[in-house]
Amino acid sequence: MTDRTYSDAGPSRPASRAGFTARDLLTPAFYYWKPALLVFLIPVILALMLAAIAKPIYTAQSRLLILPGDDYVFRGGVAGNGPSQVFDRAQIVNAEIEILKSRDLQERAIRAVGMQRVYPAFPDTQRGMDQALERLSKDLRIENVPASNVIELHLRHRDARISADLLNRLVELYIRDRRDVFERSDVKAAREQQADLQMRLSGVEDRIAAFSNEHQLGDYNQELIAVQTQQTALAGQIHSLDQQLSAAGGRAGRLAGEIRSAPREITLNIDSARSQQVESLTTALMALKEQRRVAAARYRDGYPLVAELDRQIAGLEGAIEAAPPQQTALVRRGANPVYQELDTQLATTRGEAAALEAARAKAAQSLGANGERLAQLIRIGPQYRELLRDRALLEGAYQDIARRSEDVRLEGALAGAQANVRIIQRAEPPTKGRAGRLILLAAGVVLGGLAALAVIVLSAATQQVMVTPADVEAKLDLPILASVPQGANDAPRAPLWRPTPGRMTADDANILHRLLRSVAGDGPAVMQWIAADDGEGVSTLALDMALHRAQRSRAKVLLVDVEPAERGGLADLLKRGGASLEVVSRRDRILRVNDSNLYVTAPLNLPGRPLPEERWAALLTAARQTYPLIVVDSPPVQRSAAGVLLAPLADLTLAVVEAERTRAPVVENLIRRIESAGGTVFGVVLNKRRFYIPQFLYARL
Repeated sequence: MTDRTYSDAGPSRPASRAGFTARDLLTPAFYYWKPALLVFLIPVILALMLAAIAKPIYTAQSRLLILPGDDYVFRGGVAGNGPSQVFDRAQIVNAEIEILKSRDLQERAIRAVGMQRVYPAFPDTQRGMDQALERLSKDLRIENVPASNVIELHLRHRDARISADLLNRLVELYIRDRRDVFERSDVKAAREQQADLQMRLSGVEDRIAAFSNEHQLGDYNQELIAVQTQQTALAGQIHSLDQQLSAAGGRAGRLAGEIRSAPREITLNIDSARSQQVESLTTALMALKEQRRVAAARYRDGYPLVAELDRQIAGLEGAIEAAPPQQTALVRRGANPVYQELDTQLATTRGEAAALEAARAKAAQSLGANGERLAQLIRIGPQYRELLRDRALLEGAYQDIARRSEDVRLEGALAGAQANVRIIQRAEPPTKGRAGRLILLAAGVVLGGLAALAVIVLSAATQQVMVTPADVEAKLDLPILASVPQGANDAPRAPLWRPTPGRMTADDANILHRLLRSVAGDGPAVMQWIAADDGEGVSTLALDMALHRAQRSRAKVLLVDVEPAERGGLADLLKRGGASLEVVSRRDRILRVNDSNLYVTAPLNLPGRPLPEERWAALLTAARQTYPLIVVDSPPVQRSAAGVLLAPLADLTLAVVEAERTRAPVVENLIRRIESAGGTVFGVVLNKRRFYIPQFLYARL
């Protein structure tokens, strides 16, 4: 029966590991069934003992109906006039459950019933109370009945009466004291808040008055508007004065120029005998000059009207000069009235300019002072407005809290009539208790199963021997080439109801032969069988391999018996079995079995006379010329090193491991010694394997 096959092996040591199967996983469970059963029975027996002495536990039950009420309506705003928010059913029930779980409530219930009565094992101290509360949290179960407003309370205790009394007292304290949880405030608190707001409001008023006195404020907004208006008016006034000063300066400059060009004195009267023409021209000239003076006062020099008058005056003066002179009788001179008029206007203009400059300086001073006041008002504006906002907020809050004080007083008066908790079922002393024997037994079975599983896993992980092909691959990192069950002639080690197939099959031999051919080719090949210790079945497996190949093919097969044990070699074994042996080569000690294709050697390594490595190499080289297949039965390395010397000369070296006997470190030592000598172990043959899984189950996996 073959569990593992190997193909396409290279010349170097292969490393292959197949995946675990259900058979590999179940084999440790049946292999270690005795210690696993022992470990399983220990917690089961303990559970049976505990179940036998377990005392009943009584569970009292109570039910509460939670109705929607005003307690779960949240009103926004200080005065409660803001938007409302209502809790849903689940939130309401969960809130009531949390109140019932209150540590303070449960402590008062325990003290009301009596600490020594409820939990006599705990001392009547704070530490004992903490232990009692922790125990009560485990014994008390509070849950919501699905899709309803009903809360169920279950309390376990060894005394039926105590469980009912404690649960009823807990519910009574809960109904009596739950209003304290929902009280938003009381009248005293509202009045205290009202007094606090009034004091804060007075403080803000004092700060506003002090601020106004410090900065000389009446009505800030009106004063700010007045100062801004005055600032605008002063700026306009200064602008107007600047325009007037500019006009006065220009007028004074023009008059000063005219005065410089006008004579101070002129001829007032000349008595002469001139002609009427001269007098007419003179009169016209005076009129033109008067017009020119008036025009000069109104228009600037170069204006067309002024230029025209200057031209006419020049023409008249030319005409007068061209007129024939006359004898002057008397000339009277005096002050020039034009000069006097211009001088008077200049003095007047300069006086006006001085007055305008004084007015502008005064306006500029007023504008600066007004600007400083405006800057001050702007700077203190945020502080003043902050004070006003504080006062407005405090006034609004004061009014709201005053109204709220009255509302709280009314709510307190109506609180007793608005309770929304009803007792549906009071707790009664239960008549039947539960000892939990099935739970104890189930726990014992589960614990025993886990312990048994742990024993199996730990044993399988720490074992040094190999039971299944998966164990060999996991521990040696080598492929399993064949798995040979325990034979009928082997000592029985398994119960009779487990399967015991025969020895190496023809399929096993064919697989190993194909592997040999894949390594050595079609020419003569040497297959070495070796084990770590005596009794692992190397000789039997080598003989089986040689017999299968000799019967299946027409080629000769040579079975080399290197160094047998003291009980005799393979030739003696075949002879005792009735086979006839014919000597073929006395020098090489080769015998033919029953005129077949099977040839066997007598023991080549005799006690005290081991063959050297060169002799082995020559013998195998010569044998390759005659025998296509040479099977070498090597002695275990614990008894002889001959097998290690032959490993480099073999084309395929197979390590034989006896199931449940050979330890992994021993096989690893064998592999290292062969590799150190230059050989290669291509795989492992698991011999004398037992099947612990029952046949009916094994066939279905």
